[in-house]
Amino acid sequence: YADGKALTSSVSLQPGSHTFQVKFIADSTGIDILIPETLGEQAGRRPFTMADNLGTRVTSSSTLSPSGNWALVTYRWYDSQNKLQQETVLCGVKTGRRQIIKEYATWMPMSDKYYYVDKKDGKTRIMTTDPHTGLTSVLCADVPTESFYISPTEDFLILTTKEESPKKEDGVFEIIHPDDRQPGWRTRYSLSRMDLKTGFVQPLTYTYRGVYVSDISADGQHILLSVSSDSLTQRPTTRQSFYDLDLKTMTMKQLVDKDGFINSASWAQGTDYVIFTASTEAFGGIGKRLPEGRIPNMFDHHLYVMDTRTGKVTPVTADDKTSISDAEYSPADGNVYYTAENGDSVSLYRLSLKTFRSTRLAQPLECISGMSIASKGGNIMVHGSSACVPYEVWNITQASSKPRSQKILSPNDELYAGIALGTVHPWSFNSERGDKVTGFYFLPADFDSSKKYPVIVHYYGGCSPTSRRFGNGSHYPAHYWNALGYIVFIVNPSGASGFGQEWASRHVNTMGEGPAQDIIDATRQFIKDVPQVDAGKIGCVSASYGGFMTQYMLTKDNPFACGISHAGISDHTSYWGEGYWGYSYSEVSAANSYPWTRKDLFVDRSPLFNADKIKKPLLFTHGTADTNVPVGESIQMYTALRLLGTPTAFIEVEGENHGIMDPVKRTKWIDSMVAWFDRWLKGDASWWNAIYTPKKL
Repeated sequence: YADGKALTSSVSLQPGSHTFQVKFIADSTGIDILIPETLGEQAGRRPFTMADNLGTRVTSSSTLSPSGNWALVTYRWYDSQNKLQQETVLCGVKTGRRQIIKEYATWMPMSDKYYYVDKKDGKTRIMTTDPHTGLTSVLCADVPTESFYISPTEDFLILTTKEESPKKEDGVFEIIHPDDRQPGWRTRYSLSRMDLKTGFVQPLTYTYRGVYVSDISADGQHILLSVSSDSLTQRPTTRQSFYDLDLKTMTMKQLVDKDGFINSASWAQGTDYVIFTASTEAFGGIGKRLPEGRIPNMFDHHLYVMDTRTGKVTPVTADDKTSISDAEYSPADGNVYYTAENGDSVSLYRLSLKTFRSTRLAQPLECISGMSIASKGGNIMVHGSSACVPYEVWNITQASSKPRSQKILSPNDELYAGIALGTVHPWSFNSERGDKVTGFYFLPADFDSSKKYPVIVHYYGGCSPTSRRFGNGSHYPAHYWNALGYIVFIVNPSGASGFGQEWASRHVNTMGEGPAQDIIDATRQFIKDVPQVDAGKIGCVSASYGGFMTQYMLTKDNPFACGISHAGISDHTSYWGEGYWGYSYSEVSAANSYPWTRKDLFVDRSPLFNADKIKKPLLFTHGTADTNVPVGESIQMYTALRLLGTPTAFIEVEGENHGIMDPVKRTKWIDSMVAWFDRWLKGDASWWNAIYTPKKL
């Protein structure tokens, strides 16, 4: 039997880990069975597989009860039948108690009860459960909408009511805005307050613009809300205004007027402060730390503190080489805690509202995906991963000057107990331009220093870094590539956030020039630094803007033997107008530049207009339902290379959008990419031909 299937003859298996069973009947003399040595096995452990990649439990949320004594942790994975599974675990932080609960739940704001939503007799109910007793009760028997916020005082709801948009005319209709092509763009949202005792619903806002809740004050008296508006003739084209709505007096105070560079806002210290995360052009550019004429990267986020009593806004992290991911005020100690990109990691920081100084806290994981603060207990829960540590949940106690970390949940222990993972190593070099370019690389679990290895180089090259998060979201799995005999090299070129404002600004109005050279030069230096690298067998791969980078680098003098572009941009002009977010992403990458003003960027640096310079084999993959980078971006470049006689191939993934989410399709897609590398880096086309049988047409 091979992988549970009976064999009647020889069998062909793709590279990876497989299970064989031999069942036999013998007399007392027995028989001899020759068992071949398992390849790639280390200390009794097996290599990492695609099934492991999909089966890894990825934490999506971890939240603390107000006291900090209880936690709810939710994680997802694909089972052996490729079905998406999800579990929510109730954890006793101090007791170690574990209980799987059926509902997707979260904590009440004030009491140690969790709530969830269910349907009964056609009505939406909010149910609460006391984890101490297990008793469940009805908080609200009939919620008029499915989107709501429970007030911090737990006596009313803020309802978000969807206003149905005017229907488009049947078959033939007018597009009234570039974003009108997007489903739901015409829908608007308004706010109401529902008293839980009486059921009375009071409308709070009415506008043809979208209104959203950013936060509710601890006393339940003030809503921090935002209102969106358009400004198509100037950058940025979407803007937010922020207001303080006093629910007692029903008066509205404007805090920010039409600023397009703010990402989020929340109350701190009652309503004395508002904590904003925003790019450095927010608030008139008071946080900008760049040479005159340089445009910041809009994905480089920083913290700003507004004193609502005076209206003064202070940029508090503008001089730090970090980019803010999430921020939350702790009423227990009066500080703000935030996570931020810190190079290729995501770290945890504490900001004092007295001094406006930040301190990086010790943490057990390299990349924090989320955090939660106990409003009364003050302890912090974080979940995330490291390059060689799958997803875990930790509790951090702030009671002393030295924070203490306690592992709460490690849902992947059983799966990874029998798997041999490779090792990860930091790397950096100083480029000819005087820049320090950083990265890291993975060596296979059975690494042999006397051998030469092919290399897969991965990067993004856009506005964000490639982090040390485990599995890279399972789409570009370094450990799987390791198990198949590849060294994996990750590079973070200039232009990425998390390395300081100046570094991040190099993404703007370069269209790959500079960042591409960083990757090329880094790869050449990596060849010199790691003697086990086979210099003639190096492939490169990335997606989206990174897919463009693959194409663009192959038009230049480069060290790569082949490349892969998934959902890559081949023509900046067609992407700019056709993708759902093409023109708005260009507000970041090509700020204040347009196809009719900067031919040097939109045409001269588009791979399509330089297709004749590509001589190395290039694979294109693309989802047919991609609304971000339309599939035509790959089609036109594939067509160009076919006409030029350059080795190429094109794989369409039916029905998938920008990411390949269907697990069966994702497996074949990832295997196809490795088979492409096997073909051109190992000189073995058997896997590729097994997946895509050569056809005589």
